Amino acid sequence: MKYLSDAGYVAMTLRELVAMLKSETLLPVKPVVLTFDDGFRNFYTEAFPVLSEFNFKVTVFLVTDFCGKYNDWPGNPSQLPRSELLSWQEDRELNEYGIEFGSHTRTHQDLTKLTPEKVKAEIIESKTAIANALGREAVTFAYPFGRSSVANREIARANFEAACSTDLGKVQVRSDFSSLNRIDAYYLANQRLFEMFSSAAFDNYMSFRQVMRNVKSLLAWEH
Repeated sequence: MKYLSDAGYVAMTLRELVAMLKSETLLPVKPVVLTFDDGFRNFYTEAFPVLSEFNFKVTVFLVTDFCGKYNDWPGNPSQLPRSELLSWQEDRELNEYGIEFGSHTRTHQDLTKLTPEKVKAEIIESKTAIANALGREAVTFAYPFGRSSVANREIARANFEAACSTDLGKVQVRSDFSSLNRIDAYYLANQRLFEMFSSAAFDNYMSFRQVMRNVKSLLAWEH
C-alpha cells in the first residue's frame, strides 16, 4: 500500500470507478481499485488499519448468509484454512468509514452449476440482505470462484452496475461491465513485477498468464 501511495495511485471503490467510466468523467491519472472477496474478518483487524493509514478506499464482496460465521461453503480448496468472516456489526462500522460492500452471493456456490431460478435467488437475495443490513444498495458483484456463464452475466447485468470475474487484466472503458478483469494480489507479491504495474509489459504478461490459465483449465476438463 505504501508503494501504491508513494507512486501516486488513487484508490477508489469499484462503485466510483464504474460510475466515472459510464459517465465518461475524467479519471485520476493513476486510479486503482482494491477488491477483497468473501469478507474475511482479518480485513477488519489487519487490512483496514493499513488502508486507513493511506486513506485508501476499497470494495469488499460479502457472502451474506455466512456473515459472522466461517467460510464453510462447499467447493473450497482443501488447502484453504477455515477462517472467520466479518459480522454485520463490523460491516456496518466499516460502511461508515466509506468501505464499499458488494455482493458475492448468499452461499458462495458455483453459479454455472445452478438453475436460473437459483442463480437469481443467490444474487438478488444477497443484494437485499446488504441493503437491509447497511442501509445502502449494493451495486457491484463478484462471481464465486470467478465462474460465470452468459446467462449468469445477464442476471448480474440486470441487478448490478458491474460484476467482477477472476480473469487477469485491467479494466478499460471498453470492458464488459458484467465481467470485469482483475489482477490477483499473488502476482504483485513480486516486487519487480509490481514496479512494472503501469507498463505495457505488465499488461502483456497478464495476458500471457491468462492464456496459460485457460489452457490448464481446458486440459483438466478434457482429462
